[in-house]
Amino acid sequence: MAIAALAVLFVGLTGAPVSARPQLDPVARAASVCADYPNQAAAQRAADTIDADGDGIYCESLPCPCLRPGAPAPTPEPTPVPTPAPSVAPAPTVTPTPTPAPAATDEPACTRPSGVQSISFSKTKYPNIKRHAERAIRKGWPSVLVLNRPGADARRDRLLESWSTKKGNDRDEYPPAVGRGRGAGLTKGSDPRGWKADVAYVPSSENRSHGSTMGTKLRRFCNGTKFKYVFY
Repeated sequence: MAIAALAVLFVGLTGAPVSARPQLDPVARAASVCADYPNQAAAQRAADTIDADGDGIYCESLPCPCLRPGAPAPTPEPTPVPTPAPSVAPAPTVTPTPTPAPAATDEPACTRPSGVQSISFSKTKYPNIKRHAERAIRKGWPSVLVLNRPGADARRDRLLESWSTKKGNDRDEYPPAVGRGRGAGLTKGSDPRGWKADVAYVPSSENRSHGSTMGTKLRRFCNGTKFKYVFY
């Protein structure tokens, strides 16, 4: 009887039977404990961690940062303090004084003298240009021209577009594009000629040399200067 009483007392002290308590395997027990930590390093530093696979590393299922056994806890890097940029005084704003420029269609420092300027050309170097100019003047085109640079290329293109090209020849016009316009000086009778002109075919080399020479000799004059061809 005494032995039976002791047995009952021992069972009461040890609590419920083993089958009444949940038994967790090592991995499950480790997982239940590791869930309390945010990462592996925190689990390594804790005193109550469980090593499920016995390799000395706790809570390997947690994300890093990681801390290997025996390694000191990492020292957090100090937060960098931004260095203030040096104070630089803004440069004073200077408004430049604009310099008046000559008209885009006039040569710099040009002059507009009174009277008619004679622009001379060699009759032996430009024989076809001479014959064409004299023939056009006899037909009624003016001998005195007015320098008119604006729109010269457009006037020339409009005039020559109806004239076919010929190999080895250029289409020469009189009055030249820089010396004609819609003014009264370039009209003929009751039929205004406007930007029109007389056209003739001349050797390309002669026509281009004449145009270059004329441009050079007219360079010092402003628009509105009167001039005429003179052959020597």
